[in-house]
Parts: sequence; structure tokens; C-alpha cells
Amino acid sequence: MTDLSGHVSYSEVSAMVRMGQRTELDAYFRQFLADLDSLAVEDLTLARARFISLVTTLVTSTLEIGAPPAVEATIASAAAEATNADSAEELLRLANHYLAHATTCARPNANRFAQQTIEKCQALIAESYAQPHNDAELAHQVGLSRSHFRYLFKEVTGMPFKRYLSQVRLNEAKRLITTTRRPIRDICFAVGYSDQSSFHRAYRAYHGVPPTADRHATI
Repeated sequence: MTDLSGHVSYSEVSAMVRMGQRTELDAYFRQFLADLDSLAVEDLTLARARFISLVTTLVTSTLEIGAPPAVEATIASAAAEATNADSAEELLRLANHYLAHATTCARPNANRFAQQTIEKCQALIAESYAQPHNDAELAHQVGLSRSHFRYLFKEVTGMPFKRYLSQVRLNEAKRLITTTRRPIRDICFAVGYSDQSSFHRAYRAYHGVPPTADRHATI
């Protein structure tokens, strides 16, 4: 008999929804539908139960990320329709219908769990932008894979992690250059750059003028 559970648990599916993993959800649903088709031919009752279990997991997860309470009724309607499905073909059609729209619940910009996770990363950056941060290290701190962290960070902030970190550093550098008398060399290292040439290039590319121009403008 087909083992529909595969190597992904329902708790992992729930995490995919909460964290906005649309690509992973799409892949899981494709495999789920393929396995459901085979299982329904062998044991329609068990296939119905697996489908209802997945819908329940998805609905519960969307409620956790702020979906309206009325969404809970989806469980009852899916269960009723699945119970009435009298063939493998009918159950598969039903499953396709319900899962076709399921990844919309995983949009990171509408997902408070994803938003809060990236906000935590932004707070860490604000507190320690001078440290040699990298995406793998921050991803580990918030319990994400590196690729998932990159995806969520860009979806929530609108820019890649490295660009965001660079902008935080360069904005702080401009503030220090224009409001203090600290040597530019010291400011370069204070905001996280390891050499002055890369700092000068980055500063000019971002602010449109070299750091010395901003310093002279304030004298």
C-alpha cells in the first residue's frame, strides 16, 4: 500500500505555511497528489482520511498566522465532500481543487510569522551591524535554512540581505561623518568595513559622493 506520509511530516507542512515556503509547499502538494491518486485506488477510505488530515493541518496553520476564523469551516466542507467522493478520480479532483489555492496562505508579506522573523533579524543587524554578519549565521540564529532566509528576507524587506546590511552600515557611516569629527578611517572600521578602499567605493556608489565630500560639506 502506498505510504502517503513520505518524508515530510504534517508539522513540517505547518512550518512551511507559517514561514511562507511557497516553493516547498508546491513541491509537497505535487507529491501528495501523485501519492493520493495511487492510494485512493488501493484504499479510498484511507485516502479520504489523508486528504482531510492535510486540509486540517493547512487550515490550522493559516489560522495561526492570522487568517479569519471563518476559514475553519473549510475543514468541515472538505471532510463532507471527501466523504461523498465515491471514486479515486472524484477524490483527486477534489484534492486538486482545495490545494490549488493553498499556497496563497504562504505569502510572506501577509504572514506575521515571517514578518516577525525578519524583524528579529533587522533588530540583530541594527544592534551589531559592525560585526561580520553573513546570511548563513543569521539564518541559523532564527532557525531557518540559508536559502529560506534569503527568500524571506528579500520578500519582506524588498532587497537581498547583503544589500540591506550594506545600507545600514553606509547610512550609519554618513551620520558619523556629518555629525562627528571622528576620522573617516576610524568610521570605516566602526561600521564594519575591513579596508578603506572598499568602504570608499561603497560609500560613493550609495551616497553619490565620496565620504570626504560629505565631511567637507559639514566643516
